[in-house]
Amino acid sequence: MRPWEIHPALVHFPLALLLTAVALDLYAAIRRRTDLVAPVTWLMIGGVASGVVAAAAGVLAFATVPAHTRWAHMMMYWHLGLGSLAIVVFGIVAFARWRGHAAALAVRVGGVMGALVLSATGYVGGSLILRGGAGVDPTLLGPEVRSAHSHDDSQHDHKHSD
Repeated sequence: MRPWEIHPALVHFPLALLLTAVALDLYAAIRRRTDLVAPVTWLMIGGVASGVVAAAAGVLAFATVPAHTRWAHMMMYWHLGLGSLAIVVFGIVAFARWRGHAAALAVRVGGVMGALVLSATGYVGGSLILRGGAGVDPTLLGPEVRSAHSHDDSQHDHKHSD
């Protein structure tokens, strides 16, 4: 496994844990299931912890990923910013839940907001690979893309037809 491949291998854990926690929390609120407070809290704590590990791997990926388009390089900053915001929001929500404030409306809204930001982060991350070629072996790409598939800012990017 190459260093830039660690992040995509790990990122699914916080995504699954945090989005499941928010969905289960909303279910618990609707059904008035107080027995689900502890499981949701632990899902969030696990999601934040695994998110920190995935984020560290993301920084490693940012520093080591091979050739990619300038568009992808710019979007990496958006991905980093959104991911950081998601971890901070979920960290605050998990801490509030751990301190016994699970039923507070602000905590539930914070979880939903965190889920939205996390979903946007995932979308940008997927686009980095699928549209920007980040982490894709340049030899797998066609010659017209391969010639533009460079981290060197003197190269020209290919245009996407969206």
